[in-house]
Amino acid sequence: MKKVLTLILFFVLLLNNNVFANNNYERIDIKVGKSVNSGDGFYLESKDNFNIYTSDFQLIHKTSCNKLNIKFENSQINIDGDKYNMVNFPTNGTFLIHSTSPIKVSNIKRNYRGAISFRVNNGKLDIINNVDIDNYLRGVLPKEMSASFPLESLKAQALCSRSFAINNFNKYIKKGYNLDDTTNSQVYRGSDVEEKSTDKAIFETKNEVVKYNGKIAQTIFGASSGGITASAEEVWGSNVDYLISREDNFSNYKWEYKLTDKDFKKLGIDNLIDIRIDCTNDSNRVKNIILCTENDEKIYTGNKFRSMIGNTVIKSTLFEIEKIGSDFILRGRGYGHGVGMSQYGAVEMAKKGKNYKEIIEFYFPGTNIEKIN
Repeated sequence: MKKVLTLILFFVLLLNNNVFANNNYERIDIKVGKSVNSGDGFYLESKDNFNIYTSDFQLIHKTSCNKLNIKFENSQINIDGDKYNMVNFPTNGTFLIHSTSPIKVSNIKRNYRGAISFRVNNGKLDIINNVDIDNYLRGVLPKEMSASFPLESLKAQALCSRSFAINNFNKYIKKGYNLDDTTNSQVYRGSDVEEKSTDKAIFETKNEVVKYNGKIAQTIFGASSGGITASAEEVWGSNVDYLISREDNFSNYKWEYKLTDKDFKKLGIDNLIDIRIDCTNDSNRVKNIILCTENDEKIYTGNKFRSMIGNTVIKSTLFEIEKIGSDFILRGRGYGHGVGMSQYGAVEMAKKGKNYKEIIEFYFPGTNIEKIN
């Protein structure tokens, strides 16, 4: 006989749906995968049975099921298992579906540690993974840095990713969760991507964060600085004492690209005659670029020019232009915005015997590493 649990509204209202009150960063809510349309269904499955908890981890019910079908329709969530039903499951995070083993989310085709809850935004269902911060990082580090990299560089990445997550903790709080699983936050792919080396880096730096003047630092990172880091002010217009431009001999990634007619179409340019760099900033990155046609000139910022053609094609704004015949060749250095820690630079520093604390100090001068509760 299936047990049916109907939600008791006054009980739900008494629950605190913000498990992170009082600056407790032990657990974090991550939106995972694409939002679900009304009328669609999926299932959760785990090796161990599911239990239903409140957001502060008070046990509500043991389901005696290791597979639960989830149906979302007309802003209502209904749960159906072999031995358990719940009608109108909360959409505000007050209840969590938890298992001691990773949870498979069928429509995302990934597995997640911790618990699953739901939010409804703009008529669609957001699937939320509630997980402790170190297990979250276990699903982040292998996507942000190769697990084959030296341990000290992985430990530096662990501090950057942990500090970044805490510093951006309430980025999506208006939608009922903290971060998402994309590059808008940090790429997160759950337990499927975990590696021994990245796990080791996380556990050996447990609870460590980067701080500046007593506050969690903005530990921005990118692939390569190209030999000189960029300041936050020149890239985003905000001055940050420790995000400055400085020589970086550990990171010398080079690239080359020939502009095509397809690129000019993206820029809205016909009959191009010449391209010239109008001005650069302190780190020699392109600030403004001018494209000359037979009739007029168009001026773009370096960042706009890069984004319109493609950030994976124009790998940075640290480039020069050479005209060869009718072709325009871009020769550049670096990959990404250039602010903060260069991941390739961290790898080279580690290979040269530098530890993770020295890497952090180099890329975030004036900061210090502290443990938080």
